Amino acid sequence: MTIQVLKKSIAITVLSLLGLGLGACSSDLPPPPCPEIQILGAAAKLTRFKPGPGRDIIDVMHDNALTQFLSGCIYDIDETGAGELSVYLAPTIQSTRGPAFSGNVARMEYFIIVSDTQKNLLDEQRFPIEIAHAQNLPQVTWSLKEPNTLRIPLRSGQTGEDFQVFIGLQLTRDELKYHQDHP
Repeated sequence: MTIQVLKKSIAITVLSLLGLGLGACSSDLPPPPCPEIQILGAAAKLTRFKPGPGRDIIDVMHDNALTQFLSGCIYDIDETGAGELSVYLAPTIQSTRGPAFSGNVARMEYFIIVSDTQKNLLDEQRFPIEIAHAQNLPQVTWSLKEPNTLRIPLRSGQTGEDFQVFIGLQLTRDELKYHQDHP
């Protein structure tokens, strides 16, 4: 049996993002929940500086913020309740050109972490991205066109409530310290 659960996180629905139709379920019961998905606070913003010791406003190449995401999930379970939970996640990042930005592409990575409710790490993936900046635009909004798919094995009786998903921008130690010192 396949059960689809779609959430609307922003104005565009996951339905259109994923290109999925509504799943036909023979039950009147509500579908099981998707895992809770959170933007990791410390990794919601990234300020990238030009190489070198300067950390002033004139040294900023680009400022980036993970602003939102679209998400949904699909259960593929057998009659015992065991199977697989596919979680779909597509982030949106706002990128602002800084005074030291000399190119037209901002490069960075974001990560997705899956844990159980006891915070045991089950999966971690990193995704490199390039955000193109037009020369005449100080700020662009980038959205992932095809969502990332996370596959979580389910034991009988498990649902999305038994897992948590965290998403954030990948920061170096220096970038993390900068954001801790400049909230």
